[in-house]
Amino acid sequence: MQPITLTALEARVLAGLAALGLLVPNGIFLYYLFAEPAAVRAALANPVALVFVAEAFFLMFFFAWLLGRTGVRRPTGRWFVLLSLVGSMAFSVPATIWLLGKSRERPER
Repeated sequence: MQPITLTALEARVLAGLAALGLLVPNGIFLYYLFAEPAAVRAALANPVALVFVAEAFFLMFFFAWLLGRTGVRRPTGRWFVLLSLVGSMAFSVPATIWLLGKSRERPER
């Protein structure tokens, strides 16, 4: 895999997108989980919503496999899955690219 070199602006934008992806989708989900739990149950009972959930899980595992396949050492595919489960794909994708760019800045040991 070609090394990812980020400019300072690109690194800030990716960090901002990761923060936005962590706060907005998770904030909305957590609000409805605690304020309107029936809405979450209804969404999980909806077959169309389940298709989107299944697609997100498929893409999460596919990107984790792709990270491992390209020989990326940090972050690993397991970290990507963890970031996706803690946050969302809107969080984990920019965060992973940001981490890939940050790992290139450190000298190899």
